Amino acid sequence: MKCKLFCLPYAGGSATIYTRWKRHLHGHIELHPVELAGRGKRLLEPRYSSMDELVEDVYGYLDPHLDEAEFAFFGHSMGALIAYELAHIVRKKRGRNPIHLFVSGTFPPHTRRNLTLHLLSDARLQQEIKLLGGTEDEVFEREELLRLFLPGLRRDLELVETHCFKSREELIPCDISVLSGKEDKATEGFNLLEWSTYGSRGCQLYEFEGGHFFINEHTEQVVSLVNDVLSSSVE
Repeated sequence: MKCKLFCLPYAGGSATIYTRWKRHLHGHIELHPVELAGRGKRLLEPRYSSMDELVEDVYGYLDPHLDEAEFAFFGHSMGALIAYELAHIVRKKRGRNPIHLFVSGTFPPHTRRNLTLHLLSDARLQQEIKLLGGTEDEVFEREELLRLFLPGLRRDLELVETHCFKSREELIPCDISVLSGKEDKATEGFNLLEWSTYGSRGCQLYEFEGGHFFINEHTEQVVSLVNDVLSSSVE
């Protein structure tokens, strides 16, 4: 049975981070990397003013693709929080639920880190991003690249850090897989299994070697997990 996999990028990233997944996914899984405004092929479109605006825009993309096929969401970091909100809006507007929710590289919605990144100076924000790894050194070494990269990243961080993730009585009626890098500074000190309070079914934590961008460093292992989980979900 076919399953559509909608993938949401991290702050500062575009849909292209998921394009190489296609060669590793099982044939019954149809990959849908979701491009957000202000990046990639939507570079010239204005960026969002709020997380609510972002989620409504992405729902507009998803809606025509929500046919009778099963579907799942995968999001990394900011993308995981977007995926969580999408699961609720799809249920509200279409009465449909994902068969699985993959949340990767982030803490549960009700928690917050002590440091508000989007309010930091450019120099300090660069330091924090370097600690997370995953960004090419060339971006920090070339002023023209930094001028393109930093404002967009800061805006994405602001969307996440100022959004009020509402507590809902209705839980997402699907299993949740939580993916984490063992050396990820962004999730250090958080209990990632608290994601279990957002779904009405099972919640499993999977740890990978590497830091915040382990999904890029260990693509085959991550996609192998997705294959296994979705194959069992659609049986």
